[in-house]
Amino acid sequence: MAFRIGEHPLVFFVTFVLPALLFVLGIVYHANAFLFILCGSWTGIAFMILYLPVEAESEQ
Repeated sequence: MAFRIGEHPLVFFVTFVLPALLFVLGIVYHANAFLFILCGSWTGIAFMILYLPVEAESEQ
């Protein structure tokens, strides 16, 4: 039941653009390591949830 990310721009923004912006802001304002771990985890989990099911369906 996966969907294409391009069909839902808000989902793309929340799962990939927002963590990237937080990561850049963390670098600029010298945030603690927890923010960097959170942004990396957020992006990794979003990648697994949104991208990998689409790839698994296309292999069949």
